[in-house]
Amino acid sequence: MRFCSAPAWLFILLLAASDGYAQKKTDRLASVMRTYHGYNMFDGAVLVAENGKILYQEAFGMANREWNIPNTVDTKFMIGSVSKPLTAMLMLVQVQKGLISLDKTIADYLPEFRGKPGAVISIRQLLNHTSGMPNYDIIKDFFPRISRQHFERENYIKVYMDSALSFTPGTRYYYSSWGYFTLGYIMERVTGKSYAQLMKEDIFDKTGMKSSGSYFHTQVIAKRATGYDYVPGGYQSADFRDQSNTMGTGDIYSTAGDLFRFHLAISNNSLIGKSLTEEMLTPGIKPADYGYGWFNKNFKYTATDSVPVNFHLGMTEGFISFFLRIPSTNSMVVILCNSSPTDFFGITKNLVSLLYNKPVRVKQPLHKVVEQIIGEKGAAAAVGTFQRLKEDTAQYYADWISMNFITEQLLTLKRYEDARIIGENNVREFNRDLVMVTMGNVYLELQRKEDAKRYYEKALVLYPGYEEAKNRLKELEEKKEP
Repeated sequence: MRFCSAPAWLFILLLAASDGYAQKKTDRLASVMRTYHGYNMFDGAVLVAENGKILYQEAFGMANREWNIPNTVDTKFMIGSVSKPLTAMLMLVQVQKGLISLDKTIADYLPEFRGKPGAVISIRQLLNHTSGMPNYDIIKDFFPRISRQHFERENYIKVYMDSALSFTPGTRYYYSSWGYFTLGYIMERVTGKSYAQLMKEDIFDKTGMKSSGSYFHTQVIAKRATGYDYVPGGYQSADFRDQSNTMGTGDIYSTAGDLFRFHLAISNNSLIGKSLTEEMLTPGIKPADYGYGWFNKNFKYTATDSVPVNFHLGMTEGFISFFLRIPSTNSMVVILCNSSPTDFFGITKNLVSLLYNKPVRVKQPLHKVVEQIIGEKGAAAAVGTFQRLKEDTAQYYADWISMNFITEQLLTLKRYEDARIIGENNVREFNRDLVMVTMGNVYLELQRKEDAKRYYEKALVLYPGYEEAKNRLKELEEKKEP
């Protein structure tokens, strides 16, 4: 009879222990996600990887509610601004080929920008959102008036190319989807290929991302999920947006598995070299610490624990995505959701906590209770319930982003009084710049212009660089002039 040597025995025991330990971790991840789904907080796909290998992958809820078709792990989701890390990588591939220089300007590649405010902006500044180029929210009625329109590339840049810059390029951070559209258009002009074709050839084909693509609404995409919004009392189909105005910024569809492949390509430097990868993942101007297509900063997953990560959020009609990488352990978490809103940050935080073997308890989200009560009894009753249940911190928690989204939804639905009631509750509870701007927008619709002005000013106290608040105040001042 042959016996294994002591080192071999030890290896087998460690392997068995490791497999059992991983299984327990997988079970905990599954339990947390089932709880979120049970709270009506998650419909979509989730993937958690550790040490370069998939640890947990599952899907929940409906891909299509009209036909009762469930989500699966290979369902394709619109990923919104998680497209930006892909666009940034595509641009860096062109830089590596020598086709584009990071320090050349927009006008060097798009002659029509000569003499325009953005002519001097460099490719590097577009990538790290220090260009000063404004975002589409400077146009008050961008949604739905412009977002639903179809644009040829040369016509869409005319929407913003004459806009004044928010600051001298390179001096500050300001997130601009128009900046990333410009990156996509520059690549098209330089290469003579469409953004979709370039993305397929230079990213998707090389990484094996066979379930990803650049979406346009006339396409038939097998296994693509439909986007929905939670509304008081249930769901509604998400609004329509023509993806011609999201090229480079939010028009990609993908799967959780494909984004794992993208993560590995970054880790392995298989698309661009190590020096460009390091530059891409270097923190930029604070407080955002945005590199090229990624927020690169410490992610606090408990009250006392944090880890350096790269992450990006994506939100588009009916879809929410959150993609987080932990380079130190070659780990990642991605959630792709087709029911909006959800507590994307809280879900990801708990999944990362489990990766680090921290205890997690998922409390019931108060905003889901508020949604239900609005549908059954109205906004005033919902606020009363909120005030009562918020004291029970052992069972409930309040997510300010989701509570603010309820106000925004009611505003979109033209339920202005309900929006006011929920919004006023939110400003009492959450001292956040976005909450103040949303409250200002509600008062503006109610023709309470002085109140609107007051809340835009409050937003600027919290974040002096809030461009939407500045623009709304400017509009109000201009209307006062004879």
